[in-house]
Amino acid sequence: MTAADASPGQLGLATRPPILEGALRLLKRYSFVFALLLFVVFFVINMIQSGGRLNIPNQLANLAPTAIAAMASAPAIISGRGGFDLSISPTMVLCSGLYAAWFVTHGIDGVLAIVLMLAVGAAIGFINGALIVGLRIPAVVATLSMYFILIGVNLVVIETPVSVSGSPLAVFADSIGPIPGALLTIAFPLVVWALLGLTRYRSTLFAVGSNDITAYSAGINVGLVRIGAYTLGGLFAGVAGVALIAVSNSANANLSPTYALPAVAAVALGGTSLLGGRGGLFGPVLGAASIFLLGNILISFQVNPSWLQVVYGVMLMISVVLVASASRATSGVVK
Repeated sequence: MTAADASPGQLGLATRPPILEGALRLLKRYSFVFALLLFVVFFVINMIQSGGRLNIPNQLANLAPTAIAAMASAPAIISGRGGFDLSISPTMVLCSGLYAAWFVTHGIDGVLAIVLMLAVGAAIGFINGALIVGLRIPAVVATLSMYFILIGVNLVVIETPVSVSGSPLAVFADSIGPIPGALLTIAFPLVVWALLGLTRYRSTLFAVGSNDITAYSAGINVGLVRIGAYTLGGLFAGVAGVALIAVSNSANANLSPTYALPAVAAVALGGTSLLGGRGGLFGPVLGAASIFLLGNILISFQVNPSWLQVVYGVMLMISVVLVASASRATSGVVK
């Protein structure tokens, strides 16, 4: 067959270097590989800069809010149909604000306070899912509306920054024996996700995200699965609120938009398809860790923190391009 007889896809596949082809196939099978590679490189650089004295418990405590926010954003994205939950960041700030400004002053603390924070987050996620499924509102519109509502609520609940001293939740920013406390908050969504893998829910979530029409034809309650995804994200946002109050010992309404962009960037960097139907929680954690470690590197070189926003955008763009390229690696189609 001559070049004139070959299809554009065959030509693209033939001219692609074998090493690149192999890398894209690996990325398609293990979508978190790119984030893992970045994490290893940035971690080594951080270790070198710190002289091998990196304070792991402290670093994990500072990473936890972003990492959990990324995991909270993942279920909605995996559910497909442009399922971005933009309300995750103000939800976690609201949970921390309720704890600092209301729960503690009313004698509610410890395990009960954590349960209530998780319940608040899950309730907000459920409302988002119900609006999207029940009223057929686009996910971006519904969650953006909730985003602005929660920012306003946060300003009312936390009129001024509120400090909390002697909180038992501070243990999640310290160590529990030999175990870094932040490791427990980061591990909670991962454990829940792993337990869901023992049920039919996770497989149906992937099915709905891949093709909801086919899933519906197979008898899957698509609406219920999507509502569950947003509720799960809200639950994880409550956990992020716990991590936030632990590391800061305070609540500040001005933090409401802080974690929105880094969370989405971490999800994409971790290999989760923004079109839905593919991904998990391990990738977003690696993505968040990579962004966090890169931030440390930039700060050590005294780079203006404003450039972090540029870094988020560039990393998001690179990860989307890589995932799109990997998804076509075995199809032989180059567009």
